[in-house]
Amino acid sequence: MKIHNPILAMVLISFLMAGCTKNDSPPVSNEKWSYLNSKNGLINNDVRCIQPGVDGIWIGTEFGLSFYNGQSFVNYNTPQGLIHHQVNGIATAVDGTIWVATPFGVSSRIGNQWHSFTTTDGLSYDYTFGVALDAQEHPWFATGKGVSYYNGTDWINYVKDEGNSLVYNIVRAVVVDKQENKWFGTEFGLSMFKNDIWQTYLADIPLADFIVDLYLDSQDRVWVGSLAGVSMIEGNQITDFTTSDGLIYNRVDAIAEDATGKMWFGTQYGVSSFDGTKFKSYTSANGLPEDWVTSIAVDVDGNVWFGTKTRGLAKLEAAITN
Repeated sequence: MKIHNPILAMVLISFLMAGCTKNDSPPVSNEKWSYLNSKNGLINNDVRCIQPGVDGIWIGTEFGLSFYNGQSFVNYNTPQGLIHHQVNGIATAVDGTIWVATPFGVSSRIGNQWHSFTTTDGLSYDYTFGVALDAQEHPWFATGKGVSYYNGTDWINYVKDEGNSLVYNIVRAVVVDKQENKWFGTEFGLSMFKNDIWQTYLADIPLADFIVDLYLDSQDRVWVGSLAGVSMIEGNQITDFTTSDGLIYNRVDAIAEDATGKMWFGTQYGVSSFDGTKFKSYTSANGLPEDWVTSIAVDVDGNVWFGTKTRGLAKLEAAITN
C-alpha cells in the first residue's frame, strides 16, 4: 500500500502491474453462494454490468438486458426497444427510470416506454461505456469521444481541448460524488469536473493511467480501478493497492462496497475483498462459477452479486459477507 498527497500532477499508482498472485484462501463452509444463468432465465451468460433498481436488479449482458425480481427474469433486447443488444453500463433513478449505455447509442426506459438517443440527437459519440446520474438524476455518459450530459431537453458535450478540459477523449467510467463533482476515468488519466473547472490526476506510468472503473463509496471516497491496481481518493490523499498488498490481480474491472463497508474488486483472475486492513480472495476454487469477474453490485438486502464473463451470475448472501 502506498499513500501520497498530490499537489499539482497527482500520482494515482506507482507500482508496475504485477502478475496474478496465488489465492491461498480455503473454501469457507459457512458462506452461502447461489448461481443464476441462462438456464434460469438470464438473457445471456456474458454479464457486462449489474445495477440495483426498484424491486430488483438489472443485469446488462453481451446480448441483452435482464431484470431479476428475486424470483424470475424479464428480458429486453432490440425488439422490446433497446437500441443495441450489448449493454455496457446501467444507471437507475429513484422513479424507476433506467438509462442504458451501448456501443450504438443510449436507451432510457420510463415506465414501460423505451427511448433511444444517438449522435443525431446530440450524443457526443455513439459508443458509450458507462453512465451515472447526478443529484437531479440527469445522466452523464462516458463515451469514446468525450462526455455527454443530458438535462432532459438538451445534450451538452465535453471533449479534450488545449485549455482547461477533459484529459483524454476515450472515457471508460464516470461517477458523481456527494459534492456533485463529476469524475471521469479515461484511457489516459482521471479528470474531475465541477462548476466549469477541470482538475486532472495523472500517474507515473501508462498502465495506471488506463482507468477501467470508478466507484463512490459510502464515505464519499472515489475508488479507481486501473490496469495497475486500485486507488482510493479521499480529499487530497490517494492510497494505492496492488498485488503487493494482497489484491488478487492488478487489472481491476469492477468495484463495489457491501453493507458492512467492505470493498470488493473484480478481476480476470477472481475477486478480492478488503475490510480496511486485509484482503481476502475468491476464485472458482472457493465460490465463484469462474475466475473472470466483470461486474459487482450489492442489492438492497446486502447480498453481493458477481457478474462473470461466461457463466452468468453468482450471489454471496449478506449474512455471510462479514
